[in-house]
Amino acid sequence: MPEQHPTRPWSTRLLLCLGALFMGLLVGSITTVAHQNVVTILGIDIPWGMILSLIVLIGFLVGLRMVVQDRLIVLCAALGIIGMVFLLSLRSVGGSVLVPNNLLGTIWAVAPTLIAIVVVAWPKLPEHRRGESISS
Repeated sequence: MPEQHPTRPWSTRLLLCLGALFMGLLVGSITTVAHQNVVTILGIDIPWGMILSLIVLIGFLVGLRMVVQDRLIVLCAALGIIGMVFLLSLRSVGGSVLVPNNLLGTIWAVAPTLIAIVVVAWPKLPEHRRGESISS
């Protein structure tokens, strides 16, 4: 059964898409800057920046999908995130790189895209009404 699109006027959907794109750019830039942070405890490096950044990405995209129930809007947010990760992965004019060629950088180059694909492509789950048993 195809997913039913919410009955929103096109102007509202356009504004929501632009807002989601802007939020995706913001979330993508903040998480890209933070993903390389590591803390060493008892000689073990814990990549808390990567862990926190992935949690933020998943929470943002899944939460947006649950609230707006519109794949197009979530796709715009995902494109903002992926675009910002790509842009910040490039070498700047001064030669600095925010996503270096190491394990965390490689994971960061791939993980946001995979998360976005799963969240956007995930099928809509059937809704159960209050007091309704699952077996009926």
